[in-house]
Amino acid sequence: MDWTSLFGETALSDLKLPQVVLNLVLVLVLGQILSMHYRAFARVLSNKRKFAPMLVFIAATTMLVITVVKTSLALSLGLVGALSIIRFRTPIKEPEELAYLFLAVAAGVGVGADERAATTIMFLGILLFLAVARRGGLRDETARTLLHVSAELGDRDRETTLKTLLDDVSPHAAAVDLRRVDVEGASFDATLTIDLSDSKRIGVMLDAIRASFPDASVSLVEADGLD
Repeated sequence: MDWTSLFGETALSDLKLPQVVLNLVLVLVLGQILSMHYRAFARVLSNKRKFAPMLVFIAATTMLVITVVKTSLALSLGLVGALSIIRFRTPIKEPEELAYLFLAVAAGVGVGADERAATTIMFLGILLFLAVARRGGLRDETARTLLHVSAELGDRDRETTLKTLLDDVSPHAAAVDLRRVDVEGASFDATLTIDLSDSKRIGVMLDAIRASFPDASVSLVEADGLD
């Protein structure tokens, strides 16, 4: 007896249970590898411990969808209609997170389409290259740091205050990325991510900020450690 007949699913009669189980095991393994790679190598400010397990779930869910819809044109058309009403409300703020999401979806699509060997080889090849790029010679020898400065505007306007802060930080950092600015009354708050090629430059940078903003509150957090 065909195993699908037990559930009365005639549209799924072309599915082979051993292949489905094999695909499920493989996509879970690939998803777990992707999750571990994300936690080890991703350079993002979001909480990696919360986001990483979702990669396994996304890969497996994508495989499930592809496995079902590939057996029926009607199911494929129904999926298009169902997805047209779905709205994702959680913003993806980091481009690197989006890249990992696409890789999880690609793994699910490839395995669900029974392209196990090709998917596994390309999947592992991409992760290996990224690992070598981060740990090997292609990696930037920089430390990402989150800088928060809270100061009073005084006789400066907002634009002048922001320019002064960037002028104090930029000479001592390999890269500066302004993430947030809040102005309330005479209070000025700015959050920046900076890449430091030399930790000895931190003291010089802080002295420059304190010289421009004597009463400022300054805090530094190692952004690479936010996992």
